[in-house]
Amino acid sequence: MSRECYLTGKKNLVVNSVTRRGKARAQGGVGRKVTGVTKRVQRANLHKRAIREGGVTKTVWLSANALRTLSRGPYRGIELL
Repeated sequence: MSRECYLTGKKNLVVNSVTRRGKARAQGGVGRKVTGVTKRVQRANLHKRAIREGGVTKTVWLSANALRTLSRGPYRGIELL
């Protein structure tokens, strides 16, 4: 099972981590310089939860946003257990 939200489709995102040195011009320096750019992963806020869909119980990954939606009641034939 991939770590992807069953309801919203949210998953991990690959982003750049930018390392800088120096003092900003606005603070009297000569400006910030980029010294390195490396890739990193922004993890989605996912939780394993049991749901009932069409009378079938299954365990799936749900994002925090989807959990808020399902806590208000059934949504698109899916309910939280």
